[in-house]
Amino acid sequence: MSRQNGMTIKDQLYGMVCGFIKLIQMTSGKKQGNPSPGREEAPNSPPPTASFLSDIANAEASSPLPPPPPSPPNPDDPKYASDPEVYRRDKQAAEAAITAFTAAAQVRGAAVAQIITQWLATSPDAMFQELLAQPRSTMPIFKPAIGPVIVMRHPEVIRCLERTDLFTVDLYAAEMARATDDKTRHPDAYTHFMLGTDRDDLYQLDDVILRRAVSRSDKDTLIRLAREEAERWTHQVQVEGTGEIDVVATIAKFVPLRIVGDYLGVHYCEAGAPSALPGLRGGDHFALDENLQKFFTFTRIKEGIVPTGDDLFDWVKDAFRNIFNSISPAHPKFTEYRERGIIATEYLSAYIFALLQHHKARLQHGEIVPDTMLTRLLRMQLELEQNAGKLEVEFARLLGAPLPQGELARRLSDSMIRSNVFGTTVGAVVNPQEATARILDSMLRLKEDKYEVLNDSSFEQALYWADVEPDEPDYAESLERLRKYALEALRLEPQGEVLLRVCVQDNDVLGGVSLGKGTVVFVAYAAAMLDPEVVPNPAAFDVTRDERLTPYLCNQERASEAPQSLIYLQHGYGRHKCLGRYASEITMQESLRAMLRIGSLVRRGELEMDEENWFAMRFKIGF
Repeated sequence: MSRQNGMTIKDQLYGMVCGFIKLIQMTSGKKQGNPSPGREEAPNSPPPTASFLSDIANAEASSPLPPPPPSPPNPDDPKYASDPEVYRRDKQAAEAAITAFTAAAQVRGAAVAQIITQWLATSPDAMFQELLAQPRSTMPIFKPAIGPVIVMRHPEVIRCLERTDLFTVDLYAAEMARATDDKTRHPDAYTHFMLGTDRDDLYQLDDVILRRAVSRSDKDTLIRLAREEAERWTHQVQVEGTGEIDVVATIAKFVPLRIVGDYLGVHYCEAGAPSALPGLRGGDHFALDENLQKFFTFTRIKEGIVPTGDDLFDWVKDAFRNIFNSISPAHPKFTEYRERGIIATEYLSAYIFALLQHHKARLQHGEIVPDTMLTRLLRMQLELEQNAGKLEVEFARLLGAPLPQGELARRLSDSMIRSNVFGTTVGAVVNPQEATARILDSMLRLKEDKYEVLNDSSFEQALYWADVEPDEPDYAESLERLRKYALEALRLEPQGEVLLRVCVQDNDVLGGVSLGKGTVVFVAYAAAMLDPEVVPNPAAFDVTRDERLTPYLCNQERASEAPQSLIYLQHGYGRHKCLGRYASEITMQESLRAMLRIGSLVRRGELEMDEENWFAMRFKIGF
């Protein structure tokens, strides 16, 4: 490897070649057996003496590159004027050299990508520590000659997440579009969800609309919902008397599902129990709405289903995996996961639309409906119909510019409400499920003395804060402390290590390293949270750690948003800071609180993941 200072022909080809490499089998950043600070190596980890950079060097040595190809000849060059045959030969030679270099670069890129994938899957912390230990002067980011880039230092991670004009989320867009209207049936339809676009004209207005429907002012409601559901499960296992709970199958799964139902508005119900849809019960089938079929193409299902808890969870999981995990056709189960993702998308879309139509009709008749994200969007739609000027003025003020004629109505159409609720729901279950399991695993490691403890951040102190009751003077402080325990536990054992971005313009903003258009970028936010240049005592457990809260667009469209932490990056940073950040933090806080209140927790096994290490499967804890 060599340091890149200028944009050579090889650099120009680099971005192009990256576009051909099917290199990412786990690009969602899902956790894959991470040996966080203080914990053991995973069973399939490289030996302790192994080196990520040595493995990269060996992979590069085994996949040599030919010399960089010459520039194509210029037919107007005077030397070709009297002999066109020379130009033809030179042109063929240049094309052959480009073909040979491209083929070799594909082999090299695949070899490098395989090493990165292996280390991310088995020993990401060791890889990040090795990269962070390199001198910044020679390795501000990790960029092999050919292959994906890893951004691991805190300043560059933040810059990459901030520069959405250069590093975009486009790789997620295609599968997200499955939940939108069919362009062949609805030519004017939008085919985006804001998590899958960085186009200002598409993102900004949706962002303002959805953050009006999902607000930090809902804190008390979210605490009530999360606490009721978490304590329902802890009470149940205490009554059962087994002295053991599988947190993955109970609290970690059903607290997010409760939020999805009672806060987002996408309910499940027990089999045979009455549902939100009149005359239908859990597990019942219903006809697909004729109005929906005018714009949305169903290719797999013939009727909808009122979901049970397991149905809804499986739909969300299958859709999530299809969008964020199952990207590489080389994966042995790619076809199966793609099919399951399409089926889940159709079932979930049909159910959300049925709920939408039901609540919309009730609102139009002046009836009371539950207060959820879905009904708040419908209320905005109704408000726009009754007094368009008021809402348009409000949004134009936040965006700093007048809205195009009719644009707000398009964004608040039934189709856009359906797809936006779909996208929010898909992101609201499996990630917090694994995060809760990771937090409890990390807290047990804290109890087992696997971390250095600073500033009275012990497990015993967490037990104290969990026992504070709402009528006690330090109740508010107790919730804040438990929130910090959850964030610190997840910093040391995150449910993912990287976010995926693609470079869309040649640039050198990340440490002065030249990156070409098309370059795949692993944004290692997990490494940034351990960067000793920015995070003091990064391997220690410290709930008094300065979050470095920073306002983001506080004078513009994010005026009502809380500042963003520069230290705790589990929910991202910048434009794509998680829409559900408030619900997620409260889910983690309340799940931790409920578990700490049932007794002295004891590990009954390790956290088990599925065969791809994408999703948490079980984690048994005794009490």
